[in-house]
Amino acid sequence: MNTAVRFPVILPSETRSREFDAKLVLAGLLAERGHPVYVGSRIEIHNAIHTLPRGLYLAKDIRNSSRRMFRILGRLGFEIAAWDEEAFIFSDEASYHAKRVNPDNLGQIKAFFALGANNKALVESAPGYKGTPVHVTGNPRIDMLGARCRGFFDADVEALSDRFGDFILINSNFGQVNHFLPDQVIARRADGSLTNTGDASSDFWQFRLKVFDAFKALLPKLAQAFPDRQIVLRPHPAEAHETWRAAAGAAANVHVVHEGSVYPWIRASAVAVHNGCTTGLESFLLDHPVIVYQPVQSPEFDNMLANQVSAPVFSSDDLIAAIGSVLAGKTLPQPAPDVRAQVEDFFGPLDGTLASERMDEIIASEGESWFTEPPTAVDRLFGNIEAVLRGAIKAINSYRPGHKNSRGYNQHRFPGMSEAEVGERLTRLGHVLGRFSGLAVHQVSGNIFCVSRQD
Repeated sequence: MNTAVRFPVILPSETRSREFDAKLVLAGLLAERGHPVYVGSRIEIHNAIHTLPRGLYLAKDIRNSSRRMFRILGRLGFEIAAWDEEAFIFSDEASYHAKRVNPDNLGQIKAFFALGANNKALVESAPGYKGTPVHVTGNPRIDMLGARCRGFFDADVEALSDRFGDFILINSNFGQVNHFLPDQVIARRADGSLTNTGDASSDFWQFRLKVFDAFKALLPKLAQAFPDRQIVLRPHPAEAHETWRAAAGAAANVHVVHEGSVYPWIRASAVAVHNGCTTGLESFLLDHPVIVYQPVQSPEFDNMLANQVSAPVFSSDDLIAAIGSVLAGKTLPQPAPDVRAQVEDFFGPLDGTLASERMDEIIASEGESWFTEPPTAVDRLFGNIEAVLRGAIKAINSYRPGHKNSRGYNQHRFPGMSEAEVGERLTRLGHVLGRFSGLAVHQVSGNIFCVSRQD
């Protein structure tokens, strides 16, 4: 192994439960090559970016809201590669280009790691695309579903089974209409119009509100239909929990819980239920029984792969019957034969190679060439000033209850971690993969950690 210390890599995570473990795999691979890799809370890494060494920043998206941070990174001399953590839910050009691609960001990055062939085509057809290399790698989150990493969650699966038995899992995906922050909620006014929709389609949000209402009405029905079975409602990371607890009412067998990765929850459950949620795809990839509950139908908004890989039901009575069938040991209707090919087009090759391994190889072979001359003193000065001002504003807003930068919401998305906990998770990942034995974890500050070789 080459023992040279290579350029630093900055690898932030927005939502701990969704992506941190998967990114820790990539951090381990890069650290084995000699890169010091900075992982942890995206908010905290951004606020401290001017104090971190110049290196490669791996971005979670290239959308408009990232533009200011990209500008700061450029002035400080960071090079950027990116993928899209939300590529799972987009398949059409118009909405993807409008919501997920900023032309300036796309032009600034050195490489884009596409989820699959579909995502690659969406990026390469975006307005302003000028030849940025787009590599089909997959997403590290999908690595955690495969046979090589699946054992990482075995102890969690066993603990959940001991806690809830053979439970029914309801995966919620209503972050905008049931947002953790009240000021961000898309809701109906008295006249039927909607709040906080911006330039989004009001028809889509009217549709999602109807589905949301149906899911709330569903909880007491399921509790009554399966009184001896525990029912777990797992909210989306951005969702408020109290809304679901109120919907469940006095039902003692309904639990509203969002803890850790969704993957062990899927595996420990008897059956998973969703509507338009990535957990439908994740359940399919785990070969786990999954039902899409579609109490309201829309030819325009229902046609997504997550629904196509799931057994459809259209009423609460049909859902109860389908769940009962699974609990009785019967098999749900299977997706159309061509769905596996669609999934591979969407996710990239499911051949056992980790997405993190593909990214690691590209960074190893091309990364050094991505670095240009260091920034001028003037650029770095302005980058530092802008980074400090941005951080100061974020710090002030962290004390504002209900603000998107509030401490409560940041803690909701990325609960605190210790150096020992990050080290333990890296060790567990190394155990299932057979590597990482020569790595160490050092806490830089708060929820920022450096993974590096013990040379």
